[in-house]
Formats: sequence, C-alpha cells, structure tokens
Amino acid sequence: MSPIKEPTFFGAADILSSPERTLTLRHAVHNRGPLSRYLSGLHPRGPLVLEWDDYLKLFHNVRDEIAIGEASVSYLWQPSAAEAIRARVPGARLIFILRDPAERLFSHYVGISWLQPRETFREWFLTARNAGGLSGRMVAVGRYATHMQRFLERFPRDQICVYLYDDYRGDPRAALRHLFAFLGVDPHSPVDLSRRENEAAVPRFPALHALRTRLIGARPLAPWLPEGLRRTLLKLYQRAPTVVLDPADRAMINAYYRDEILRAADLIGRDLSAWLS
Repeated sequence: MSPIKEPTFFGAADILSSPERTLTLRHAVHNRGPLSRYLSGLHPRGPLVLEWDDYLKLFHNVRDEIAIGEASVSYLWQPSAAEAIRARVPGARLIFILRDPAERLFSHYVGISWLQPRETFREWFLTARNAGGLSGRMVAVGRYATHMQRFLERFPRDQICVYLYDDYRGDPRAALRHLFAFLGVDPHSPVDLSRRENEAAVPRFPALHALRTRLIGARPLAPWLPEGLRRTLLKLYQRAPTVVLDPADRAMINAYYRDEILRAADLIGRDLSAWLS
C-alpha cells in the first residue's frame, strides 16, 4: 500500500479547481518541501500528491507483489476521479464501503461539533445541505447512487467490489477474506483486528482545546512522539462523544437521501431498506 494512505492524486482536477483554497491545499500546491521530504523518508506525515511522477514514487519499493494500491476515500465523491483512474489505470480494482447515510453524516457532525458546540445536528444539516465548502461536500458524499454511477459507467462490474459498513462491522474477517479473494491474494492472510481505528472523539476539555487551536491552529497533537505515547496522550485529551442521533433527525436525513438510497440499491444489487427505517 502507498505509505501515504490518501494521496488523492486522481482527484487532483477537483482539488485544484476548488474555490476554497484552504491552507493545506495552498501548501500542497505551492510548497513541495514536505512532499519531497516525505518521499525521501524524512517527513512523518504524508501530504497531497498531485503530480504523476510523485504518485509513482509512492510505489518505488514494489517488486513482485500481486496487488498494490492506496485508499483515498474522496475518490468516491470527486467528480473527476473515476475518469482519471480509468485513463491512467484502466485495469484497477475498486473497493467501496458504504455506510448508512444518516449515520455517516451524524458521525461527521460529531467529529466537528466542538467547532460550534451550540449548533444542533439539525441546525447544522439545514445550513450545510445548501452550502458550499466542506460542509456542503460532506452532505453530498451521501449521494451514493450519483457517485457510484460514474464508476459503473467507466469500469467493468467485475472490477468493482462494494461492501456495506455493516458487513464489515458484523464480521470483519469474512469481509476481508472476500476482499482479498477479489484482489487475487491469499484470502487467509492474517490481519490484526485487535485495535479500533478512527473512533469518534471530542475534546475532553473544550476550553483548553479552543486555546490550543488559537495558539497553534489545527496541527496534530505531538506528532513527534512515539506512536504508543501519542495514543496515550490522545486518550487523555479526548473522550468518546455522548450525543446520539435523534429519531426525528434520522427520519429527516432518510427523506433527504431517499431517492439516492433506492437508486443505489438497484445499482449495487443490495437491499438497503434498513437505511430508510
């Protein structure tokens, strides 16, 4: 796998045409220093990779592996990604994991709720659904049928594998065995599933977090520390969220995505009715 989990190379056209030039994006486009240091093994975190030659360098250690790849999740919803992948890697095997749109959107809200702690999920959604920028894109992510259609129009169906998040959560080893078989590698390859990754968390002390943000911005917490110590520090700094998705809000989100859910069910051949209940 690419040492940078999400290089996002095949979404470069969408990234570079975005009207919101965030600090991270400007830095990636105009300052190649971090990328050069990363590719030479001197930088601990991976930036965006927007040039083909740089993308190839991510795989410079490849020898005779059966399967190589990367995991840029934004390819699903970036309009240019499907065609960009087809143009460069027409034989690519594509893996998608789709989550209940209401749960996915609520999880995103929980992850950013400390930014505007007085804004309810309903208030945030009603504003975000008609907004541009990151909030608008996060709502648009849930239009699975629209996004999947782009890939199904450009790739043979046998090169596309779609899972539901509940498939993986219910039996991760079975999902991985199927995924490995799809990739043509040993379906019984051992995988450590003992550690949960990317669990939702909010700052344990919001006032302290606000002060830190004002002083140093959104830079990662102590990235220079060893991984074990950094995880311990994060556990002290963060806590699990206590908010839950209100049934009335779920019904509102389900109604918003209803047509997309029904069309997605037809496209991928799965029963998605549970997402509408």
